[in-house]
Amino acid sequence: MDKKERMLDLKARMEKNLTENILPFWANFTVDDEKGGFYGRVFADHSPDKGYAKAVVLNTRILWTFSMAYEVFDDEAYAKLAHRAFDYISRYFWDDVFGGAYWMLNSDGVPTEVEKRTYGQAFIVYAMAEYYRAFKNEKALEMAMETFKRVQDHVAVGNGGYYDSVARDWEFDQGLILWRMNSGGAPKLLNSHLHMFEATMTLYDATRDEYVRTVLKEFLEFLIDVCVEPETHHLKAGMDRDGNRMDHEINYGHDSECCYLMTWSARLIGDEDLRKRADAAALDIMDHVLEEAIDPVNGGMFHEINTGTGVQDRSKIWWAQAEGITSFFNCYQITGDEKYLDAAINIWDYTEENVVDPTGEWYSVGKNKVMDYAWRVREAARAGAGSREKANKSKCPYHNARTCFEIMKRVDEEINKMA
Repeated sequence: MDKKERMLDLKARMEKNLTENILPFWANFTVDDEKGGFYGRVFADHSPDKGYAKAVVLNTRILWTFSMAYEVFDDEAYAKLAHRAFDYISRYFWDDVFGGAYWMLNSDGVPTEVEKRTYGQAFIVYAMAEYYRAFKNEKALEMAMETFKRVQDHVAVGNGGYYDSVARDWEFDQGLILWRMNSGGAPKLLNSHLHMFEATMTLYDATRDEYVRTVLKEFLEFLIDVCVEPETHHLKAGMDRDGNRMDHEINYGHDSECCYLMTWSARLIGDEDLRKRADAAALDIMDHVLEEAIDPVNGGMFHEINTGTGVQDRSKIWWAQAEGITSFFNCYQITGDEKYLDAAINIWDYTEENVVDPTGEWYSVGKNKVMDYAWRVREAARAGAGSREKANKSKCPYHNARTCFEIMKRVDEEINKMA
């Protein structure tokens, strides 16, 4: 096949997976008709854990996904699920006293973890902005803007970036920094910044508000100037207050995600100098991801490496595959170099065969056919209890749905250029 045929084939396969595998799973097996909203956990056999806690991240990612699905496909079934998610979040997760969203509820909708983690507030902004864009719901826009402004007023650090967590009343609390997704206790965490960045970008795209644009531009400069680490050709993971690296982690999925978000935002901002800088940083990082992280035997993308020990985690984590596909295709769009198109298709080929569950959704960890002993040990550790879950507080319809939406859109852009 020539490159046009290859792109159209990639688009068709990913759209089919989105509409026949990902979205039906979330529509058919996660709706909680008894207590409202969506179950907090669903197992691999599609049975729900009806008593499991409900996370703001899962619920907002469901809201984002079905809002986007409605925008793309104009299907009222998707609108109904988006409205359900919005109504539940507004009623149960929203903090009517201090604004923003609680982190966790129990299965009955009672707040159990009320701290304001940047990660969670980011997804309130991201999902509400997308819901507003799809349905022009003014309440959603108010919630997005209020949360965004509170984050700028209380969580932003004067020298750039954001603290990883604050208390319910938006006051800094050192004790909240150490948590499940921030085991090193980093005041600034790349993962949380990535989500706040995409939230800022989506809010600006939906509103064209000049204040949001100013924040977005400064945020992009912070990512390029502070988070990008030229000497390693990767991104820092955990950082101290001044932006110095605190760990040895290089995460290929986060590298990939950040790279296409940076280049996308630079174009949205419309600053030519920033576009050139973002493109250069993204291409440099993704060239090293291509060299280090693509599995030459099985296909797909490895998870991460510890630069202190030199140990590479060669697990094939579901969300990292999704981000790798989008980011390599983005590199192809920037350069026209088919090595990047090859990489995107390579990861999808692996994902389609080894990560996608034909019964619905994706496995948490993909399969490998050929592994050395150390690799098998690490993979076995990854394939723990969480891998038996199709839905939980971090296994959500967001990374995999988004790469499908992105490839559909981006292939159309490339085909239109050829016309």
